[in-house]
Amino acid sequence: MTAKGRGIILHPSFARARDGLGRALEEPIRGQLIFVVGLSGSGKSEIRYECMRSFAGPPRGWSLGYLPAISVRASPTDRSTFNPKEFMGRLYLALHDPDISWSADRSSVDTPDESHAREDSLLKSELWLAASAKWTEHKLRCFVEHTAIARHVRAIFVEEGASLTYTQRQKKPSDHMVNYMCLAEEVNVTLVFFGVPRMAALWESNAEILRRSRFVFVDRYRLDDANERKTFERMAISIAARYRFCRSDLARRTLDWAYVCSAGTFGELDSFYRRADDFRANEGRDRITKDDLEKAISSETNLRTLHQDAAMFDLLKAPARPSVIQRALGT
Repeated sequence: MTAKGRGIILHPSFARARDGLGRALEEPIRGQLIFVVGLSGSGKSEIRYECMRSFAGPPRGWSLGYLPAISVRASPTDRSTFNPKEFMGRLYLALHDPDISWSADRSSVDTPDESHAREDSLLKSELWLAASAKWTEHKLRCFVEHTAIARHVRAIFVEEGASLTYTQRQKKPSDHMVNYMCLAEEVNVTLVFFGVPRMAALWESNAEILRRSRFVFVDRYRLDDANERKTFERMAISIAARYRFCRSDLARRTLDWAYVCSAGTFGELDSFYRRADDFRANEGRDRITKDDLEKAISSETNLRTLHQDAAMFDLLKAPARPSVIQRALGT
């Protein structure tokens, strides 16, 4: 949620989602799927980091050779589509050359994605490119299954799960999920996918996947709810306290701008104030003005996309709404 040294604001939606994922991980259900859904900037990576540390415990308590959890990133690397072989390669590397930087205290690392950045680098190395060219996806999968069992892996955490929805025309996103659901059951692990609302394509219209799935929503705050508006205001004031404003009440007076630019999520809100501070610095001033905040408002295209994603998230979180039922039934 924040960079090293700036501190993490444990606002209510973050805490609820973190605790919800923790409860889901406590149940040892063979081949369980957990989907953690939230808007971009909602704190999913930070939740993953905290829950991995809590789930696995400190490394000094692991048996020799054991690896309770691994984390990988899913990426649309094959001409902007998801590549199953590349993903299996990431799992292979995470098992054979593990990076457990995620086990360190959060205050000691710059980003919760340090291990993923290392995987990205290894995948581009000449040694890996030469080796992986000789292996099929099936052979990599066999390595992954055998090693995961040998290392007693109990959970696999997958960042950017929505990348699995970027498929070739002849393949449905749920096809990937059936494949990985079978892998999870084969090696007896829990698969945890973190992603934006688009990730819903992985389970929609597939009863088998839904039956094995649990959902954790990293909620956003809404201004039309009095309690949520107060929480959002407190979060905005807490973030704004990191910056210097020309008026002590400026952040509170421009709360509606902050909401429009964030759709009620922490990361987007933080980015809004950071952009304003950049405009302030470019002008050589020592305090943020109302003009800086106005300049920091995103473009209309970006705002429409943000709020469309927010609307999709709201529908996913409340699937009993008539509009969702009608869409599901095609009526």
